[in-house]
Amino acid sequence: MKHKLNLSETAPGVALASEMKLPGSNSALVGRNGEFNASDDKDLMNVVASVIQLAQSGTKVTTSEDEATAHLQETRTHRQLVQAAFEDKAELTALGEVLAEEIQITSNRDGFMRRFLARQDLEDGQIPTARMNKKHVVGVVGVAATQTQTQILRDNYFYPPEFYINARPYIEQRDLQRSTGDILEEKYIDALEAIMVQEDRTFTALADRTIGIANPFTNIVGAMTTQALGNFTDQVTQWGIPAKYWLIASDIWTDIISDSSFVGAFNTTSYAEELVQTGRLGSIFGLEVISDQFRHEAHKVLGRGEMYMIGSPEHLGQYTDRGGLEAQVLDGTQEKIPGRGWWMTETISMLIANARAVAKAQRTA
Repeated sequence: MKHKLNLSETAPGVALASEMKLPGSNSALVGRNGEFNASDDKDLMNVVASVIQLAQSGTKVTTSEDEATAHLQETRTHRQLVQAAFEDKAELTALGEVLAEEIQITSNRDGFMRRFLARQDLEDGQIPTARMNKKHVVGVVGVAATQTQTQILRDNYFYPPEFYINARPYIEQRDLQRSTGDILEEKYIDALEAIMVQEDRTFTALADRTIGIANPFTNIVGAMTTQALGNFTDQVTQWGIPAKYWLIASDIWTDIISDSSFVGAFNTTSYAEELVQTGRLGSIFGLEVISDQFRHEAHKVLGRGEMYMIGSPEHLGQYTDRGGLEAQVLDGTQEKIPGRGWWMTETISMLIANARAVAKAQRTA
């Protein structure tokens, strides 16, 4: 039997965006059309800052009224599913398959690596390959979760190795008996950290490994400015590569809303749903501005002041995902601890083929 789950990667507190008020006002944060209520660009940027601050406090901001009102019922339903899985191996198998599917959906929607790298689909018997027109180019490949190495192109092809990313969400029997919260959501958060976050941390490790191959590390002293952004963008565009993404730590937004030169140039996301569900803050100078500010604290991959300038996927590199995320059941006979759970694994490869298409900077106070 296939179950339907409604799982969140954020903390248990839930706030419905349409019922939130503007800072220092009784006016609704979001209008009936789903757009933020703001009088001008500066006001809109401050509203977005308020939503970010709420998310950083551990509260989930949602645009779904059903999600905001049904949280308690979902906790009960998830508990019933876990109890059924403890009693029936078929239920345990089915629940693991749905949990793995939820993790895969979230990774495809929210994961940085899957957004920034092009996907290569593999058939049985096919190995990951990436063709480059130039010879003797240095690329960076993943060899294990968060582990990388350089690879020199010699015959117009890169051959990135495949490796495993694993998760082991396991529910101890005593935790099920003691817990009053949503234990299934807790394990989902743990598994998402092991899968999606490891993918993203491996991607940033790849990007970090490219420093000095083509583009130098940039240290930005003081607040971020549009001039500093322009100089940072030039590191990618100087090679004739279009810059597509500006990936920023959440604290950079404070610099953006504090600098008048950003206000007129920044096209801020005006729809609450787009901001909350995708983490896309808006665009500036043709760049999509992405951050991890709406993630669970354990799922953040950027430190304070960190940022990356990233070219379009077809210029940057690729990844493969052979067969998706698979789940096998676990019980006390394997773990030596009474309980039930799953061993989840995916076979993946990652490659930044063109070091010119990525640059890193750090804003320091």
